[in-house]
Amino acid sequence: MGIHLDWEIEAEQEQVRQAGEDPQSARKRRRARLRVLLIILVVLGVFAGLAAGVYWRLRTVDEQVEQALRNTVEAEVAALRIGDQGAFLGVQRSATDDWQTTQQALFDAYQSLKVERDVRLTGRVVDATVNGSRGRVQVEEIIDSVPYSRVWFYWRYDDGWRHVPPDYTFWGDVSTVSGQGVSVRYNSVDSVLAQDVKNKIENWLKIGCEAITCGTLPDVTVEIVPDDSLPLAWSDSNPWQMQFPSPYTRQARLDMPFDLNLQLQVAGLLGERLVAMSSNDMQPTYPADAYYLRSAVGSWLVGRFAQIDTNSFLVASLAQNYADQAVGRLLQAMTPDANASILNGVTGTASLEQANLDWRDFFTWRLALESELITRRDETNFLALYDTRDEAVRTAAYTRYNGGASAEQQIVVSIVPETAPDGGLILRAIVQVGGAGGRQEAVLFRVVDGGWRRAN
Repeated sequence: MGIHLDWEIEAEQEQVRQAGEDPQSARKRRRARLRVLLIILVVLGVFAGLAAGVYWRLRTVDEQVEQALRNTVEAEVAALRIGDQGAFLGVQRSATDDWQTTQQALFDAYQSLKVERDVRLTGRVVDATVNGSRGRVQVEEIIDSVPYSRVWFYWRYDDGWRHVPPDYTFWGDVSTVSGQGVSVRYNSVDSVLAQDVKNKIENWLKIGCEAITCGTLPDVTVEIVPDDSLPLAWSDSNPWQMQFPSPYTRQARLDMPFDLNLQLQVAGLLGERLVAMSSNDMQPTYPADAYYLRSAVGSWLVGRFAQIDTNSFLVASLAQNYADQAVGRLLQAMTPDANASILNGVTGTASLEQANLDWRDFFTWRLALESELITRRDETNFLALYDTRDEAVRTAAYTRYNGGASAEQQIVVSIVPETAPDGGLILRAIVQVGGAGGRQEAVLFRVVDGGWRRAN
């Protein structure tokens, strides 16, 4: 063990004391760091304040620009409301005179409409979108208590906003909404419509395929296009892609942009496509009963889709009495030249009289078919509609054929079963001739060779 002298011990203690940090220096260092941090925070605060100021300034300017647009729309609608043609046309602007002519006609149409209908031009701007110098608004109008929306376009000139011709490139971002078996592509203006279209078609596919057994279907795609000249139809390039123009290019219901008229058109296309799939695209031969039966199934489907009565009494009674799947069996059993006796195989009955079906629409079609065949001078098919075994019936048929087609509408309003003199069953169809104010006549039908024939 070494011996430490006193002066060595004191030196070591002095080194230990010097190894520790001086408290006063540490405080100074902390204050310096705090000052730097505060300076950084102040600088960041200044920049944040500047950014916020710029943002709020831009937002204020945007709000002022949009408010100016809304004020222009309100003034324009007010001119329509009070019939101030000069003020209304003063808001219009275009490089050519065509737009002035178009808007003059629109002004006149509104003035006539106000006389004929209950019109409230509220001027309420449902939606306004500004993109640079371009503006797009949806304007509310109420006609006969039904709210509608029109989309108008504007351009911001040096002297303010002016109503300009439609700019369909300014229809909003493109999006797609998808569901089970269906997808809808649309621009943002049509977002509410697209969602409703998707929901409806998704439900229609389920209803239709449960009834008529569609098999494996490709996905249905729908494209809503801001082009008022585009017809509602399946695409030529894709048999399962439906295209139709946005109703906002004209006048759309604000509460129901997918209105009943548009629903019926879309449902008609879809129903026809499902019928074609279920029947293996069977094309019936005119004027065989299959020609009507196939179209009647499509009409029945449209009624089911849109939840309205399409007067498809025969198919509706078949579905009601024998379940919806009977409609699918009818399609699958149908041949191009089939007559109504094909229904016996679907219902399991020995004769059409026993099937307990509602034949009103079928017999209405038969009466219209008589007039068509007379016009075509198709004597063979005309006589095939009659029970020509009976001489009196044959004579009556020739008399009608030679007398020419009737221009009067004939609708079967009721059917009464009767027993014929030979013990067979005859259906007496009560026909409304010439519309609601016309007369009623009775037309008799009986089953001959498995199908219906006229018996008077």
